[in-house]
Amino acid sequence: MRLRLATIIFATTSLSTAFAADLKSTSNVDAVTVYPSGAEVTRVAEVRLPAGETTLILEDLPGELDAQSIRVEGSGGQGIEIGSVDTKLIYISAQSEEEERARLENQIETLQDERQALDQTLSDADYQKRLLLTLADKQLTPSTNPEKPNTIDATQLGGLLDLVSVKLGAISKTIHEAQIRQRDIDKQVGDIQNALANVAPAKASKMQVAVHLTAPSETDGLFKVRYRIGNAGWAPFYDARLTTPDKNQKSRIEIVRRAEVMQSSGESWDNVALTLSTARPLGATAAPELWEQEIQIYRPLAAKMKEENDALGSADKSVAESVVASPRVDELAGLLDKRNSEQKQALVEIAGFQALYGIQGRVSVDNAGTTKKVRISTDSFDAALNAIAVPKIDASAYLTASFTVKSEAPMLPGTVNLYRDGVFMGQGALPLLNPNEEAKLGFGADDLIKVKRTEVKRKTGEEGIITSSNVEERAWDIVVKNLHDVAVPVTVFDQVPFSTIEDVIILPMATMTLPTEKDFEKRRGVLAWKFDLKSKAEETIKFGYKVTWPQNFQVGMNLE
Repeated sequence: MRLRLATIIFATTSLSTAFAADLKSTSNVDAVTVYPSGAEVTRVAEVRLPAGETTLILEDLPGELDAQSIRVEGSGGQGIEIGSVDTKLIYISAQSEEEERARLENQIETLQDERQALDQTLSDADYQKRLLLTLADKQLTPSTNPEKPNTIDATQLGGLLDLVSVKLGAISKTIHEAQIRQRDIDKQVGDIQNALANVAPAKASKMQVAVHLTAPSETDGLFKVRYRIGNAGWAPFYDARLTTPDKNQKSRIEIVRRAEVMQSSGESWDNVALTLSTARPLGATAAPELWEQEIQIYRPLAAKMKEENDALGSADKSVAESVVASPRVDELAGLLDKRNSEQKQALVEIAGFQALYGIQGRVSVDNAGTTKKVRISTDSFDAALNAIAVPKIDASAYLTASFTVKSEAPMLPGTVNLYRDGVFMGQGALPLLNPNEEAKLGFGADDLIKVKRTEVKRKTGEEGIITSSNVEERAWDIVVKNLHDVAVPVTVFDQVPFSTIEDVIILPMATMTLPTEKDFEKRRGVLAWKFDLKSKAEETIKFGYKVTWPQNFQVGMNLE
């Protein structure tokens, strides 16, 4: 059944051996939608169709495209019909590559012949130079034969010197020009050898698309061919520019979304309409399934086999061991590991959000592996600043900006280039951020917030009257000073150990400054002190704990 023009046609994978009237045409890439992995390409071909049946043949599609994804649609004169679309993988003859290699090799031979001729020129010039100097020397050297003196007057001497000077100048010029030409030849040969190495002798594959058409009369037609390729993708990255406030001003953070686009599909995208999509057509389309997970107890069987084994004697001990480590047990363990791996893979899949970013203007992305960087958008948000310090690990306070995403589309995970008041502070990372979700970014150490943690007490010993217990007491003073001209919110983190053993008792020091939050973000023992520190002001946090445990215990801290 034939379909009217402008109807999308599903491609078939068989190609007829003969066509009613073949019309070969070139096409160019007009638009590309790039996914995080893969892309959809739209090619356009403009042709003049004759009356009757015609087979439009396009041979410039990349060979590595997904043939089942090919769709054809078009527009043109009234009455044009599309019958079917066939595809076939063809291989381009390597004759053009061989001709190019032969041409380059001939150029190298020609240049090498010229260089050898210059070697002879240099040798001849050197001989002429030595001969000229020898003849001149004989004219100036007195003869040892009194019967044949070689006297020379001033006029003859001047003429001789002029002659030698002119001849030596001409010879030196010949030598200099020959050496310059040889250096130029060496450079040309090197460039041609590099070009020769890039001429691949392997055959290239292309996808041939045949579109069967019928037109009642001669007319023009515009056809679009869409297909998917896998050797392409894009990844987001960001610029975050924080502006810190003066007095009575708010902080602002500007997030510039950018993207890195790459492709190696075998075709160049020249001057195309580029769209970036967050969809993942090459990824999973449905959630994985979980199967039953049964826990079985094998020890009774092992114990039973051990009893039988003991009765039979130690010679058969290996039988029991083989039952304990039976293939069924190994199979169950392998199944559990496999299912755990599948669950971890599902956790990294981004789902539930989809956005399209149409890049303004036309863009070119070559096929040489070059990364094309494009700008998507710029958003500006109010930022809440906070100086965060963990003096137990680092004596610096780090300026952190919190902001709420107000854009309609989510921010995908990516690297962030961080700028504070126009100064590059390093790189960070953004997680997946949904609209109206709060995010935090660190902008480096704040040198005007000074933090010092000093141990003021360390005591170990025993206590008790009837039974003795081990005791350890430790305490610190944490001093925070603000050298800014404005007040700065500060958060200081530290920790006390914890124990799940009843006989191990951990108590805070009586003089400890009460923390603003205990077990911060559900991390046991992590304490947070939050306060606004005025300009030029200083705050001291007293922090410490006492640990008591029985004498017969050996205690230690798990640092995992």
